[in-house]
Amino acid sequence: MLDRYVFGNVERLNPEAPVPILHAKEEKYATGGAGNTAKNVATLGAKAVLIGVVGDDDIARRVEAAAREEGYELNLVRDASRPTTEKIRYIVRSQQMLRVDYEEAREIPEDIEKELLRALESVGNIDAIIVSDYAKGVVTAKVAEAVMRKQTQEHVLVMADVKPSRAAYFVGVSIISPNRKEAHEYLGVDMYDKGGRPKEELAQELRKKFGSDIYLTLSEEGIYVLGKDREGRHVRQEHEVEVADTSGAGDTAAVAIALSKLAGGTDVEAAELANAAGAIVVSRVGAVGITPEVLLNMVVHKHA
Repeated sequence: MLDRYVFGNVERLNPEAPVPILHAKEEKYATGGAGNTAKNVATLGAKAVLIGVVGDDDIARRVEAAAREEGYELNLVRDASRPTTEKIRYIVRSQQMLRVDYEEAREIPEDIEKELLRALESVGNIDAIIVSDYAKGVVTAKVAEAVMRKQTQEHVLVMADVKPSRAAYFVGVSIISPNRKEAHEYLGVDMYDKGGRPKEELAQELRKKFGSDIYLTLSEEGIYVLGKDREGRHVRQEHEVEVADTSGAGDTAAVAIALSKLAGGTDVEAAELANAAGAIVVSRVGAVGITPEVLLNMVVHKHA
């Protein structure tokens, strides 16, 4: 996806309709969706290859240009039958006034799926795969099967950061990281019935269903971690920040968890770094990539 940010000021109302007029001052472009995951892998010091689908249009070319600036490799399949997803956010004093989405969310056709599978097989020396799913139709059953084969046959760590509609494809995956709402949906229960399930119960039920390490993200409450062979632990959010924009925080937290585990971190250490990474992102406008230096500063000083 392409994330486009239009920054400006509002000084008067539109005489044509009761809405504000944004006096645009600046525009910025960044890769969004799975691109936000890839950029954070790159800015945190690992090599990232993003495999995905775009349209055959000018927005796809802007995605490529933004990815080059952000420092990661693209292996994109072009589907001329759909536009590249673009999300335009209009920002006034760090507050989002309006978002406009251009997209088609439908399952990719068989020929595009085959190209995507070939792209996955073309990447060598994989240590981990993060499936960053935005329910736009790219993560099909066959794509999920190919990713899971990498885990079982090549011992690749796989982290599934996926929407509930795709969760069943990833039973047995190394790590899942749903938020509280997604966790209820994974289990087919109503989050709003009697206040929802307690975090401990959610994590236990998720582990039974998926057989995975569970990182249940709880927004400002932190993360509840339950490893396959370990006791659960609530790792509280210790970092105090002024929230400017929550977009991209889940992607960044997922990256912090995956890289922490690859580096030999414990479940709790991975959750602590994910909490710090998420706090940094929500204190900034837009889905941004963070560096090890900024992350270390947050861990040490507890504030952005």
